[in-house]
Amino acid sequence: MKECILKHILASIHAPLRIFYNTGKLKEYFGDYESADVVLNDTPFREKLLQQAEENFPLIYQDFYPINFCVIKHEDLIYITGPVNCNYTIERIENIPLGDYFVQKHHTGNKKYRISFCEFERFCEENLLLFNVIKHRDMTRQEMIEKNYPFGESIASVKKQLNEIYFRYQENEKVHNSYDQEIRELNSIREGNVEKLIRSLDEIVEGEYAILSKEPLRSLKNLAIVTLALSARAAIDGGMQPEEAFSIDDAYILRVDQAENEGHIIALIRQAKIEFTTLVKERNASNESNRIIEEAKRIIYKSLHSRIVIRDIARELEVTPEYLSALFRKSEGITVNEYIIKTKIGLAENLLIYSNYGIEEIGYYLGFCSQSHLGKNFKKWKGMTPKQYRMKYGVKSFIDKF
Repeated sequence: MKECILKHILASIHAPLRIFYNTGKLKEYFGDYESADVVLNDTPFREKLLQQAEENFPLIYQDFYPINFCVIKHEDLIYITGPVNCNYTIERIENIPLGDYFVQKHHTGNKKYRISFCEFERFCEENLLLFNVIKHRDMTRQEMIEKNYPFGESIASVKKQLNEIYFRYQENEKVHNSYDQEIRELNSIREGNVEKLIRSLDEIVEGEYAILSKEPLRSLKNLAIVTLALSARAAIDGGMQPEEAFSIDDAYILRVDQAENEGHIIALIRQAKIEFTTLVKERNASNESNRIIEEAKRIIYKSLHSRIVIRDIARELEVTPEYLSALFRKSEGITVNEYIIKTKIGLAENLLIYSNYGIEEIGYYLGFCSQSHLGKNFKKWKGMTPKQYRMKYGVKSFIDKF
């Protein structure tokens, strides 16, 4: 049973898993390229990880941002998983590919090293699964996070910062932007009222943007991220599918993060608000917004990274596959399978533009059986191969590596 869990974790996080005795001797190794493994080849680093091991919770060890390991201790054994990159927008450090920087930092003699991306939440969940199985525990992810990242700031320090902000605004006779105007914008998005939104956006109001960083461009980027999140939630209130709204939100945040000037960020915020409002308007205008169809879309969005079977969707919705297929074609004008492929291709577009994952990796990540399977479907929907699409639209810092 435990070996099945270990193999599942390996397949999920795409990073090595090692089991050591308390003495530091390696017992078992799960993964590829054992001879190039940094944990095995950097003795001081390995000893540091082994010393970090905790009996009472899975310990997340950050080598440097965004590279994480997890260390679990049970009786006379210590489990170490990682490294994983928990932020796929970070591809280089000091203009060196992330994996290469990692091995250089640890002086292993290797020049090249591949570190897989794994969402931080998934990394925590998979290691928590291992911990709970071997410990016969039922620790939650929230408990695990609290153990790893205890609240360090005192109430007094927070109040001190608050007083400094109050003083700065009073001294300079400034106020924040109008709350009423913000509410008018969010209500416009919820209603799908584009004209009302534009009138609100064009209002002349007194007030200043909040200062969210000492560096002006970073401050505006942080403000944009907050604004985009509020806009996405207003769109969800207006009837958008949460996964659809959050995906649009993520795409705009990536573009904001790459922006090099304030004007570009402000334009992106305005464009995003109008796009959210327009999508809500279109959704509200459709009389065929069927509960079963919306639920089917939710299930599809939730399962994009795996193989999706119509029979399984229908079973969850308690309808027959034939009924679901007919209803979907009538409502959307395409089959369920076509919708699934179209949606996956849309996600593949983002990965081709904003990541340096190989085309085969992207295909595997999205549940395609092979690179050629992805390529065939991608060309059908986009009129070009994934490679051609990446060369035409990919962020230059990524495609330079190909």
